Amino acid sequence: MENKNLSDLINYAATHVEYYRELLNSLDLKAGDIKTVEDLQKLPLLTKSIVQGRHDSFVSDEHQKFPKNENVIIKRTSGSTGKYLKIFWDYKDDIKSLIPLWILRNRYHSISPAMKFCSFYSVCYDGNKIINLVDKELVQGGRNLAFSKIGLTYERIKEIYREILEFNPEWLMLQPSVAYLIAEVVKNEKLPIPSSLKYFELSGEYLFDEYRKTIEETFGIKTVNMYGCNETNEIAYEYPDGKLHVISNNVIVEVIKDNKTVYDEEGDIYVTSLKNYAMPFIRYETGDRGILHKENKELILELKSGRASDFILLENGEKLNSYVFENILEYTNENMSTVIKQFQIIQTDINKFTVNLVIRSDYSGWKEAVEESFIQNVKEEKLKNAEWKFVWMDNICPNPETGKFKFFINNVK
Repeated sequence: MENKNLSDLINYAATHVEYYRELLNSLDLKAGDIKTVEDLQKLPLLTKSIVQGRHDSFVSDEHQKFPKNENVIIKRTSGSTGKYLKIFWDYKDDIKSLIPLWILRNRYHSISPAMKFCSFYSVCYDGNKIINLVDKELVQGGRNLAFSKIGLTYERIKEIYREILEFNPEWLMLQPSVAYLIAEVVKNEKLPIPSSLKYFELSGEYLFDEYRKTIEETFGIKTVNMYGCNETNEIAYEYPDGKLHVISNNVIVEVIKDNKTVYDEEGDIYVTSLKNYAMPFIRYETGDRGILHKENKELILELKSGRASDFILLENGEKLNSYVFENILEYTNENMSTVIKQFQIIQTDINKFTVNLVIRSDYSGWKEAVEESFIQNVKEEKLKNAEWKFVWMDNICPNPETGKFKFFINNVK
């Protein structure tokens, strides 16, 4: 059966996006040859490395010039995959893409866009420009009290939670590892729960059962898992049945094993955004693994591994969220023409870290400058005296046993 959303996107990409124009020509295909989900298999899989290597050719020619370029917003990959990428969205398409998620939030949990909520972020942007990191920011017309997730020490979390209590949000949207740290503080300090809090949405990382149990027991609220990425926005949402249902009017999800699309078998997750016209992502790798099931007319996504966060272990035994490294890399790339393509940081001992870096080949002479920039941007006081060993690599591969990539690994026992 023809998927009209897919047909419209392919027709647009074939006309306005250089990469897809060239791709279809090289395969002797026309836009009209791709009408169904099954037809997508005529196209090759798309990796982050390909997009990084030809970034501008993925941006619609309409969105590179007036007037559509005035409506472009830029997002960045979170850094949790260890690969840095700028993503272009048309402002209106971004809103349209999020509508299915808001409908589900409202249908199952009575959550609306007008309600107050708290969230956490790594890097703060003013429009499309990076700005100095702040501890918190009141955004979206005062509805969202957003906190920095950098440097979440025990004392800092206590301060943040006091502000959450004062703000009294109706829901929280945050990463599982951040929520777990907050729950530990609330439990240890016997702190109260915001009186109006009724919804807890977790996203951005793999949700471990241990994290979920601790969060739900502490707050007395059932958590909801949302799986998505900045390239496509929401991909799947947890229904009351406890399963992640693919949001099929926003994305097409494929699970690939041995270069074939499979169901009921574990493989790599690829997505096609049906709403991002400014920068179409078609059969695009997420870096995650899972199993896709067909249940009646629904597609159910079972995640097997994802973007999990370890914690930095400090000398006093305290845990520090590894997002501090994401911030360092964001600043370095923003100030040095996106020189870093891939990164991975390994804690080898207390105050000792190995920084694996892959940089653009035409910037090979910048290594010393990159090291200096990295160290200068270590803002966390408890890491100021750390030892940094930089290792330059051609490529950083996922764990061959799990197929999973982690941007931070703690090897301290």
